[in-house]
Amino acid sequence: MKLDTKAFSLTLALLAAAIWLVLMVVSLITGLGERTISTLGSYHPFFSYSWLGMVVMVVEHFVGGYIFGLIFSGLYNKLICKKTVPEL
Repeated sequence: MKLDTKAFSLTLALLAAAIWLVLMVVSLITGLGERTISTLGSYHPFFSYSWLGMVVMVVEHFVGGYIFGLIFSGLYNKLICKKTVPEL
């Protein structure tokens, strides 16, 4: 079974952005995990522990998730097509 590259990439991008959005909103409102998120954010350019930083991280994770989804699904489709397994 081949993966639909566009659908898989968009799904992964939305999931990655949504997870970061929820984590940041909860942390900014309650203060939970501020140190952890700040530490994780230090690996990303333009990150700041603020509402603007949240928007930057959501966009960054959306783009990164989409690119990763394209690469993964492309490799998966190439590798799965090399096997000639008859479908039932």
